[in-house]
Amino acid sequence: MICYNCGNALTNSDFCSHCGTNVSVYKKIVKLSNGYYNAGLVRAQNRDLTGAAEVLNRSLKLNKRNTDARNLLGLVYNEMGETVQAFKEWVISTNIQPNSNPASRYLLEFQKEKGKVTELNRVIKKFNVALEYARNNTDDMAIIQLKKVLNSNPNMLKAYQLLGLIYIKQGQYERARREIRKSLKIDRSNALSIKYLREIGEYLDEEKKVDPDKRMERRRSLRGNMPPDRPYLSGNDAIVPNDKAEAARGAQSILQFILGILLGAALVYFVVTPARLNHVRTENNNAQVEYNQNIAAKNSAVSELQEEIDDIKSENEKLKSQLSQYTDTGNTISSNYSNLLAAVDSYIAERYDEAAKSLEKVDGSLKMNSKSFTNVYKTMTSKLSSRVASSAYDSGMAAMDKEDYDEAIKQFKKCLEADEKNDEALYYLAWAYEHKGNTKNAQKYFQKIVDEHKDSDYYDVAKNKVADDSENTDEEAE
Repeated sequence: MICYNCGNALTNSDFCSHCGTNVSVYKKIVKLSNGYYNAGLVRAQNRDLTGAAEVLNRSLKLNKRNTDARNLLGLVYNEMGETVQAFKEWVISTNIQPNSNPASRYLLEFQKEKGKVTELNRVIKKFNVALEYARNNTDDMAIIQLKKVLNSNPNMLKAYQLLGLIYIKQGQYERARREIRKSLKIDRSNALSIKYLREIGEYLDEEKKVDPDKRMERRRSLRGNMPPDRPYLSGNDAIVPNDKAEAARGAQSILQFILGILLGAALVYFVVTPARLNHVRTENNNAQVEYNQNIAAKNSAVSELQEEIDDIKSENEKLKSQLSQYTDTGNTISSNYSNLLAAVDSYIAERYDEAAKSLEKVDGSLKMNSKSFTNVYKTMTSKLSSRVASSAYDSGMAAMDKEDYDEAIKQFKKCLEADEKNDEALYYLAWAYEHKGNTKNAQKYFQKIVDEHKDSDYYDVAKNKVADDSENTDEEAE
């Protein structure tokens, strides 16, 4: 487990050993998310796909960067026939963890199979058409479309459920039960499939009590075994004419049979064939229309997926920027802790100059969310104030020689924090602002020398400087 603030590995402590952040609540959240992932894995192995999807979504609500849970959720959706949802989870996963991520392999396998994505889009389009047919009470067309869907995607759970629901509506309970049982082979604990199966059982029990003959007749019609009108002849039976009249009728029957064959051939040639050709042309036209619809649906789906990918990339860039800011802040905080500890170690060892140099590196302007840090920093500053002031003053003068006025301002301010009566640091701080072009702050510190250090060697220079700046300001106002 890594720290959310600095990205370093965490130990058994409730605080990060690198940046000092309290991670006790964060650890509990991550452990709870992993617990939901383990529960989802067990349910998926037991083919309780609906339950697995539910607990995996809970895991991701707690920790959206749990790529194991997100990858497993994609596999569950894919097994249920929800391929678009699976793609979405895998794309998000690869953006969170670009390297060594199984989701990249899943997406690549789909891309390798030529026409796979196109076929999936076509299946979704057909399911939507079947759903619209069912809503408009065009059940026969809905059944045809759903069978096409299941031929292309045998794992589409919703297609089995919709087909079973249509059969229930038509009173074909055996067929409905067969389709719902197929859906339960995919997802054993799907609440909707279990509900349908229970209702089908109730319908069949009621029908068995009220009208058992009707149930048996429907079963025979489903098997295609209609009761014969008369007994069939066996191979050993022979038809023997009783007299010449019967023999003549037999010859006449043969002649009629031959004539019927000729008439049938003529009918096929002149009537059936043109009708068949028209039917073929109609089917071709319908296939062309369906092809155009599929192309349009594919383009729309690709456009939607591209928009989702662009949104994910944009969010990823924002997260990277935020992570970079957190990392910089974390590094500064870590540096402050390290320098303060070094100062304390040197002070205990009576290496006061080294302690002052280490304390000088601590950025006192940075807000530290630690009361202990602040107390130790103030204590060390008071004990090493003279050494810190001297070291900071020397660093400020070195920066002035290099014309690095920003660094000089920083060091002179640190010197004044340690020794607020140091008129030399105050004087050169004013000049650093003056060289930088910040006349307002320069006049502020010159005025402070005039007001608070009248015995200073720099009093006259500061007083003249304040007077000159005031005259220049008055002239500019005129």
